[in-house]
Amino acid sequence: MDGVQRKIFARLKTVLDLDPKAYLYDITNVYFYDLCCPLAKRGHNPDGREDPQVQIGLAVTQKEGLPIFHKVYEGPIFDAKTLPDILLSLGTVEDVSLVWDRGVSSKLNIRQVRQAGFDVLCGLPLNKALKRDVDKVLTEKIVSLKHKVRLKSSTFYLQKKKYRAERISGHIVVCLNERERQATRERRHDEVDRALELLKKKKPIKDGLRKYLTGNTINHEAVRKGERYDGISVIFSSRDLFEEEIVQGYFEKDRVGKNFLCMKGVMDMDRVRFWLASRVKGHIFVCYLAYLLLSVLSYKLKDLKMTGTEGLEILETMYRVNLTDSKSQNKFFKTVTLSRTQEDILKAVSPRLLAKWSV
Repeated sequence: MDGVQRKIFARLKTVLDLDPKAYLYDITNVYFYDLCCPLAKRGHNPDGREDPQVQIGLAVTQKEGLPIFHKVYEGPIFDAKTLPDILLSLGTVEDVSLVWDRGVSSKLNIRQVRQAGFDVLCGLPLNKALKRDVDKVLTEKIVSLKHKVRLKSSTFYLQKKKYRAERISGHIVVCLNERERQATRERRHDEVDRALELLKKKKPIKDGLRKYLTGNTINHEAVRKGERYDGISVIFSSRDLFEEEIVQGYFEKDRVGKNFLCMKGVMDMDRVRFWLASRVKGHIFVCYLAYLLLSVLSYKLKDLKMTGTEGLEILETMYRVNLTDSKSQNKFFKTVTLSRTQEDILKAVSPRLLAKWSV
């Protein structure tokens, strides 16, 4: 299956004349209901669910959002451990950046990605050493007009500085999202208030909230310390890019999440009705191929500012009637008159396809 995916993407690059400069990578969970699959295991997941699960790693092109490669992993696996395996599948690539979330980051991953020829653009988890660098930036009054960058609906305050990650030279950008900072603080305050009420009723609370309470009262100093890094993200780049380029390139990784949502929704990938490992992988592979075709259609329709899903919905009323003369047995067909939008879609996909349907 790995070889098939590589051949598909190689052909795709040739047919669409692609020269991708960055690949996005992320991982998601698929859950099983009342099925005993040897691949599915119970364990930690970001959704807090107890159902058996498998995980799927997916790499897509940054600009076009076209799937490159996917892989299925047994049960809950630490996200960072999947990246080296994906690297083997992607092979050695020059002049391409690999972008991933901080949940996938590790020192080993950064080193291995550079050894494979990729440039690195990734989020970094806030450990003690990195917090010292962040503290220096925060004392420099990062919230100012000269550090402000707006990306679509989000506003960031940025500060860039040189940094070495696992002996790899590069830069980090410390990002502050004021709106996210405020939202995070309000959620924490609400959770602490609810935890206090639960304690008064002698009911259990989340372990992570206990540090904000002293007995049956709120520890305001602990809450203040917990707010220190709210809304802060740290991005590492092995390339020396402008701050805005680094941030924009990193936050475009959300495209992978949208791909997953489509694969689970439109393609029904999340509705696994099999329990044999080979059939589960086959089901996911078919969903992957279906989404790849939908992504190619979206790419073809980009000048029409239309997604592949929207294009298919518009084409639903297009049909052809095949007729046979009962006496002569001559066969011919009649095509329903196409709308202008349907003609535009067919032309965008292939002029030959439009000519065929316009006969």
